Amino acid sequence: MIQVCEPPRTRQVRRLSAEEFCRLAQSEVSSVYRPRSEVLRMLTVGEVWGVYSTRGVPGAGCILLPMDADVAAAAALRRFLGWNRTSGGYFLTPAAGPDGHAAETLAPLLAAAAARQEFLARQRARWAVVECAVEELIPLYLRQGFALRAIRPLDSLAPCFLLQAGCLAQNVPPVWLPLADRVHIAILLARGYAALESRESPQGTVLALYPV
Repeated sequence: MIQVCEPPRTRQVRRLSAEEFCRLAQSEVSSVYRPRSEVLRMLTVGEVWGVYSTRGVPGAGCILLPMDADVAAAAALRRFLGWNRTSGGYFLTPAAGPDGHAAETLAPLLAAAAARQEFLARQRARWAVVECAVEELIPLYLRQGFALRAIRPLDSLAPCFLLQAGCLAQNVPPVWLPLADRVHIAILLARGYAALESRESPQGTVLALYPV
């Protein structure tokens, strides 16, 4: 008997409705998506992009928010950067949903959301926020052109990785540090370094930090 294997279904990425995203966020423990009233405000001013699971339902999603949005996450990021409300740009919120921490789901979602972000930003600043509890996702963001710039809590939010797109490194050899060594990474980031590359080692993920 010959067994025919069906090819894997392509994961569809598209804009989600507010209702679809709220269902994804209900299962999240992320402080970015609490309270519900704050999520609704984010949905009012941002765009939601999601990826469908192989079951044909949304498995993960994130919100593209203007940097000048009147929401807690945007305000906290502006304070960290020392910006006022007139500064432009867009940032990506952490992925939400049952499949939001799976690389095979996040990769196509992040590629589509980052492309849309670049279009909307029109040469202005682009950032992404990733909570430290899911550090294994950082290499996916680096491959999409983001660079790790800071590790810190944002206001009342949980500790986060803050990543910026479009960073240009100086032409010097990088400093390689394990991603788990957050103390030394944070010290270099505070000195003006950024992590632009990663590789896997027997000790786990290591980051290449360059002065920018």
